[in-house]
Amino acid sequence: MGLVQVATNTITSSVNSFELTGIDSDDVYALFFHNVSFNTDAKDISLRVLESGTPNTTTNYDQAFKLLRTDTTFSNSSSTNANNFDVTTAIGNDTGETSQGIIYIYNAFNSSEFTFFTLEQCQISHTALFLGKQGGAVFTSASQVNGIQILGAIGSSSFRQGTFTLFKVIWYE
Repeated sequence: MGLVQVATNTITSSVNSFELTGIDSDDVYALFFHNVSFNTDAKDISLRVLESGTPNTTTNYDQAFKLLRTDTTFSNSSSTNANNFDVTTAIGNDTGETSQGIIYIYNAFNSSEFTFFTLEQCQISHTALFLGKQGGAVFTSASQVNGIQILGAIGSSSFRQGTFTLFKVIWYE
């Protein structure tokens, strides 16, 4: 297995959202992110799909995750018919309170299938807890997806820093 970089964005000044495009085949894609934080405390990274470069804001996003915590037992989180899916849970804005993770993207370019996502993520929260999130999401509309919109806490905060890189996963025989 190998990775081919498709797109990247390193945040060095405040931005509310941005897009990574370049999904152009039926291959699996992977979105890596690290060192992500916000200008405001307790905010989340959210995702939407891009169709022909345009964010789809319909209520076609379903998700289910397990939240792993260092202060208590795990918890489950799920939602249906949302207009995005949440990648994180209340990232902090103090030094060291950052998030990192990997999101695998399946069936994105296939216009006959739903687009599926799996997530592995960890962070230091706004209360200085170490949290992990693992699970998946689905965009419940059969359409051709050519990229991802990454949003910082919709409408209320901006990213302060972080790097997001989209890769195509290549399988060697």
